[in-house]
Amino acid sequence: MSRTLTALFDTRADAEAGRQRLLDAHVDADHVRIHDKSSVGESGYSSQESPGLWASIKNAFLPDSDRHLYEEGIRRGGFLLTADIDGDDAGEAIRALEDVTVNSVDIDERASQWKSQGWNAPSASAAAAGGASRSVGQRGARVCSYSVGKP
Repeated sequence: MSRTLTALFDTRADAEAGRQRLLDAHVDADHVRIHDKSSVGESGYSSQESPGLWASIKNAFLPDSDRHLYEEGIRRGGFLLTADIDGDDAGEAIRALEDVTVNSVDIDERASQWKSQGWNAPSASAAAAGGASRSVGQRGARVCSYSVGKP
């Protein structure tokens, strides 16, 4: 089973440092991407029907609710790091991004902050995204891992 790791960063330099940590953990460079404002669609939000940013992330079967959180982070100037990895390699890759020197954003904490400022995510579609399941690492929702396919 493959997994898609996601981590949001406030600066490109931090995202690049996260990317390098994944490369150092032997994640294939062709499977690691950094997305920014130029990646989101005209409205800034996507759905299953109109994937926008997510069209460039072929294996990111994220639920719409998480999809909108990351898109809002990008709309606000953040940088999204994604990595498609084999499930067997997930532990080392997650540990590489959870290192305290990696300045990733806690997406759930940030979403709470945005909501307290009046942000409301677009309505999520009724269909879940392909049965994807989300798990987070020891540092909370700084590195999210999504299972793709059946376990």
